[in-house]
Amino acid sequence: MVNNLTIRGSTTAPEGIRGWLLIYVIVLGLLALHGLGLTVATLIVNADPSLVGMNSFVPLSSLLLYVISNLLLVLYTVVLYILMFKRLKSAIINNVVFHVLSIAFLVSWHIVGMKSTLGMVIDSTPGVVGVWYVLASRRVRSTFTQA
Repeated sequence: MVNNLTIRGSTTAPEGIRGWLLIYVIVLGLLALHGLGLTVATLIVNADPSLVGMNSFVPLSSLLLYVISNLLLVLYTVVLYILMFKRLKSAIINNVVFHVLSIAFLVSWHIVGMKSTLGMVIDSTPGVVGVWYVLASRRVRSTFTQA
């Protein structure tokens, strides 16, 4: 018995949340927790900038953009988990939209001064790799098949 493994020359695509897809799902959750932690830290620092050696506040509009967009990404991650564990085909396009949205938010945070250029480039890497993986993976295509 092969257990859904791809054997050289086999036409059976791997399926199930295993292998690289399992790693992808775990990293997606860790990124959401990281974003939530950064959001909480941003609110704490904004309430008392002296905690980190600052003496001025971030403009409210920049703070709101950062906090709201980060919370939207965390909520969208929950939606992605639901779609993926139900193995819905819409999980594929929603993962792509999520990563494009996360990169767009990074750019917007950079524009309003909440993210450095280097930070924006580094933090965009998971989004770029995520889009590539979701679109290129045979396991993704064969796992998320429910209409």
